[in-house]
Amino acid sequence: MLNRVVKGTVSLVTGLTILGGSGAISANAASWHKGTPTSLQGKWRTNWQHVGHGKKRVLTKITKKNVTSIEQAYHGPSDMTRPTATSAKYKYLGHHTYQITGKLLSTTYTFKAKWYSHNKIKISDRYETHYWYRY
Repeated sequence: MLNRVVKGTVSLVTGLTILGGSGAISANAASWHKGTPTSLQGKWRTNWQHVGHGKKRVLTKITKKNVTSIEQAYHGPSDMTRPTATSAKYKYLGHHTYQITGKLLSTTYTFKAKWYSHNKIKISDRYETHYWYRY
């Protein structure tokens, strides 16, 4: 009787080990998420930069699904829009860095954003890099 219990226990443990090892479920999160990261959402602006005979800065609003920007001029030409990402999605790259992609008219606009603190982020696209401050 004791021999049957021991053999049954050994076969049960062996069976669970085989099933558990081969049927492991990955716990990784999806790499792309809908919307924008909550840590980046809000209104952001760059510092004033000297350009030609005037100054400019960029104002950006990051909402749950969209990223909109406008270039504001001081003693220069009027305001003009910047690239906008609608229907955004993001991927976490590590070290508080995100890659955000969205639709821009008929193309795709992609940029990287790094979160430094509640009041400071860095946004880089293929053309330029700026530090942004919450307002």
